[in-house]
Amino acid sequence: MMRSMAGDVDGAIAAFNQMPVEDVPATSSEFDSINNAKAEDAITAIVREAKKTQVVILNEAHHVSMHRAFAMKLARELKKEGYTYLACEAFSLYDDFPLQKQYVSENTGMLTKETTYSNFLRDAMQDQWKFVSYEPVNSPRESGMAKNLVQKIFRQDPKAKVFIYAGYSHAHEFPVAETDDDKSKMAAQLKRLTGINPLTIDQTAMYEHIDTTRQSKLYKAALTRMAQEKPFVLKSGGQQYLKLGINNKLVDMQVIYPAYSTSPTTGRASWLTTLAGFTPRDIPKELLPTTGQRLIYVFHKQEPADGTPADVVIVQAGKTPPKLMLPPGEFRFGFED
Repeated sequence: MMRSMAGDVDGAIAAFNQMPVEDVPATSSEFDSINNAKAEDAITAIVREAKKTQVVILNEAHHVSMHRAFAMKLARELKKEGYTYLACEAFSLYDDFPLQKQYVSENTGMLTKETTYSNFLRDAMQDQWKFVSYEPVNSPRESGMAKNLVQKIFRQDPKAKVFIYAGYSHAHEFPVAETDDDKSKMAAQLKRLTGINPLTIDQTAMYEHIDTTRQSKLYKAALTRMAQEKPFVLKSGGQQYLKLGINNKLVDMQVIYPAYSTSPTTGRASWLTTLAGFTPRDIPKELLPTTGQRLIYVFHKQEPADGTPADVVIVQAGKTPPKLMLPPGEFRFGFED
């Protein structure tokens, strides 16, 4: 996570991949399902399904900045469909009124210090979302999350349309929740407490890994078969959404990412342009290091001193500097050797 906060998106994934995992072997039927499936733009498909419910739950891998760019893009479209509450696990558990100051500060949360997350929340503020924190102070955690969502949203507004952004398994609907302290996750607990069947989406399994030995063979097969340039979902001939490499019961849909290379033009991940929509900008020459490494920080000019950066990038002396990748706005700069 620290690497992602320093703008080192590849290094963050590489570092995480050093952790041991138990790989589940892919079956021949899973490869057959890919060959017989059709790809559809993920945002288009999710928005269509979101019209059938009032709760959308999207998860993320906490070290993958790209997932926040997708969340930002999805939030824009959900807002157009009448979704008004944005509940984020990342908000500080002691803050009942997140973003009340109308900027993302160092105290908004730990994960929100990462620049793509900060830009996602700034974008959501412009769209006038109502922000909700739901991380419980006490355990059990999963039912505590769900109870906070009920108390802060559905008790006052039973027909509320809510976009919940969580990490990993909090979005899982299986196993089904039966008690406060069983093995079920937040999505299942929320379904138990409200009777609402949420639209649940995973984006943590099917994306490019830096270590090719850790890359899912199903992911490789999906990319080879579909050749998509945007995040996509797969639908079978029976119009069911495929979920690759995970239990089919966990979520309703799964986002599959194209392989985003490093752009030769910007020296940064290409998704920063194609998915996030950020604009490249040269680092001011006076900020470039003459020796060693330097972190270059870019802050919104109108935000207070404790505002989080709009971009952070690592620069190595003697090497061609990467571009800054920025949303609209006016900026000030800082650096750290």
